[in-house]
Amino acid sequence: MFLPSSRTLLRICIGLFYASLCVEPLLATSSLSSSPVSLKSLNDHVTLDNGIVSFSVLSKSGDILDLRYSGQQIFAEPGYLDWQSNGNNHLGSGSLAIISDPAKNGGEMAEICISQSGAGNSRSPFDIELHYVLRRGESGLDCFVVFAHPKNYPAGSLGQARWVLRLNDNVFDFINIDEQRRRVMPPSSTPSKILGPKESMQFTEGPFKGFITDKYHFFVDVGDHFVHGWTGTLTKIGCWIVYGSNEAQNGGPTKQTNSAHFGRMLFKIITCGHYGSGSVSVAAGEEWRKVYGPWMLYLNSGKENNALWEDAKAKAVLLRATWPPIWMHHPDFTPAEQRGTVTGRITLSDGQQPGVSASGAWVGLAAPSPDWQKQANGYQFWTHVAADGNFTIPAIRPGDYTLYSFANGVMDEFRKDGVKVVPGAKIDLGNLEWKPIRYGQQLWQIGTPDRTASEFRRGDESRQWGMWLHYPEDFPSGVNFKIGESHEKNDWNFAQVNVLKDGQWIGTTWNVLFDVKDPPKGGTATLRIAFASTTNASMRISLNGVSIAHFRTGRDNAMVRAGIHGQYSEVDVRFDASLLKSGQNTISLSQEAGGNMLKSVLYDCIRLELDETHPFSTKEKAVKSSVTTPDPAETSEE
Repeated sequence: MFLPSSRTLLRICIGLFYASLCVEPLLATSSLSSSPVSLKSLNDHVTLDNGIVSFSVLSKSGDILDLRYSGQQIFAEPGYLDWQSNGNNHLGSGSLAIISDPAKNGGEMAEICISQSGAGNSRSPFDIELHYVLRRGESGLDCFVVFAHPKNYPAGSLGQARWVLRLNDNVFDFINIDEQRRRVMPPSSTPSKILGPKESMQFTEGPFKGFITDKYHFFVDVGDHFVHGWTGTLTKIGCWIVYGSNEAQNGGPTKQTNSAHFGRMLFKIITCGHYGSGSVSVAAGEEWRKVYGPWMLYLNSGKENNALWEDAKAKAVLLRATWPPIWMHHPDFTPAEQRGTVTGRITLSDGQQPGVSASGAWVGLAAPSPDWQKQANGYQFWTHVAADGNFTIPAIRPGDYTLYSFANGVMDEFRKDGVKVVPGAKIDLGNLEWKPIRYGQQLWQIGTPDRTASEFRRGDESRQWGMWLHYPEDFPSGVNFKIGESHEKNDWNFAQVNVLKDGQWIGTTWNVLFDVKDPPKGGTATLRIAFASTTNASMRISLNGVSIAHFRTGRDNAMVRAGIHGQYSEVDVRFDASLLKSGQNTISLSQEAGGNMLKSVLYDCIRLELDETHPFSTKEKAVKSSVTTPDPAETSEE
C-alpha cells in the first residue's frame, strides 16, 4: 500500500482546513459510502462502481456511458474525448488496460487506460492515453489525458482537444460558470434560429422566446477558474468539472476556453486555439509528451443551487490546496516531492505613476519563447503577487523557465530569463525591480492598462451577442475624443468596428483631439497603442492629416466571439515631435480593412509620450511592436 510522506500529509491537512474556512462543510454526498471500488470487465466495456457513482467505459473508444448517481442517469449520451489535428478525431481503435485493479488494492482505487497509437497516421500523428480513475468514498471520477509524439512520427499539430459531456435534460436545468453567470437555461429541444456566427442562437418559441445564447457567452479566463457545471432546480443534483491546476493549459492565465453552454453541454477543454492562442506544434523527429489533468467530474446533491455551487467551489479549493494529487502515478506526471518552488518580491516603480504597485499582478513561469500567450507545447505556472509584492509559485515541474509578470495600470511586461527549477528545491529570486518602459513625458492617456476594453462604452456588457452592431447608433458621427473633456465610459467605444454602407462593410476612422500650448521644436514623440484584441485590421495612423504609420494586425476574433479581450499586443508609433502644432492637434486612427464585420480592434490603452531630448531619426523604425509581435508577413510600415 502507498503511504504518503509527512510532507504530503501536511498538504492534505492544510487543504482540508482551508476548504473548511471557505464555506460550510462539504455536502454529505461526498461521503455517502465507504464501499470498496469494484471493476468488472465485459466483452466490449468495463464497469466501475464505488457505491456513490457507477459508470461504464467502452474498450475501444473510451466513451463513458451509463453514469449514475443517486439513482439518476446523469448523461444524455456517451461522454467522449475528441481533438483537432487536420480535422476532427476520436478514439476508435484503442485498447483498454487496467492500471490499478481494486481487487488487488483492497478496493481503494480503480484506474483504467484506453490507449491508441498514432503510428502510420499522418493526419494525427499522436499516441493517446485516456485515463479514468475511481476512488473509494469519492463522489465522482477523475480523468486525465496524455498526448505523445515519438521521434519517428511526422510533424503534427493539435488545434484543440476536449472532453465532452451532454447532461440529462430531465435532471439539470441551471448553468453555473462564475458568480456573474448562473441562470436557468431552456431545454435542449427549444426551437431556435441561427444569428451568426453559427454558435449564436435566438430561441423562437416558449418562455425563452427572444433570448439569445452563444457558447462564447460562457467562455472563461482560465487563470482563476477551477470549477463550472450544472445543477437541477428540482432534482437538487449538481454535476461539475473541478480541478486543482491549470499548469497544462495553453496560453497562460488570460487564455479563454469553453466551459458549458446551452444543450446541457459540459466541457473540460484540454487545449484550444480560440481567441488567437497557439496550437501544439511538433516537428518531424521531435519527441514530445504532455499530461493534461487530472480533473474531476464531481457530483453532489441534497440542497438548492446556491449550496451545491458553494460545495463545488469548496471542492475546487481542496483540489488546489492538495495539488499535485498523491494518488496520481504516471511516468510523465511529476509528483510533489520532485517539484520545485520559486519565491521572490516584485518592486514596481514608475516616476510618472507614483501610486502604482505590483499588488495583485500576475506572475508566472513559462518558456522563453514564443510569447507566453502563444505557448501550447509546455507547461506554465502562474499566481498572483501579494499586497506587499511577494509571491510564491508552488509545485513547478523541473525545467528552464522565464519569469513573466504583468499588472493592471502598467503598459509593459516584466521579464526575467534563466530561472532553473530543480526537483525539490526552493528558489528565492530575491527582490526584482520592475521599472516600466517610458519613452518620455506622458502628455495624455486614454483607457487604463488592464489588457481588456472593459472600461469603454459597452465594455461592461461583455458576453452578449451583437454588441458591435450598436456602434452606428451610439456614435452616429464616429468617435471624436477630446482629451480633457471626453470620458472613456461614454465617448470611446469598446471596439473599432466596420460599418455597413450601401450594402458593404467599410472601415472607420476615430479621432483623438488634444491641445498643445508650446509645441516642441524637435525630439521624438511616441504614440503607444496597447490592443486588447485585433482581427485582421489594417491600421493607418495620421497626425494632423499626415500619415505616420501603417501596419496590419494579427487575428483573434474576440469581438465577434463576445469577448472583451483576445491576444494582447503593443505597438509604439514614433514620429518627429516637430509635427505637433500649437493649438488643437488631431491623431486619426483608421481601420481600413473592410469586407466583413469581423475586422476590428479593441483598444486597451493609448498613450502619447514626448522626449524632446531625443532627436527623431528616419533610420529608426516608425513602428515598433513589443510583447506580441504581429506576423511579419502581415506587417507593413510607412
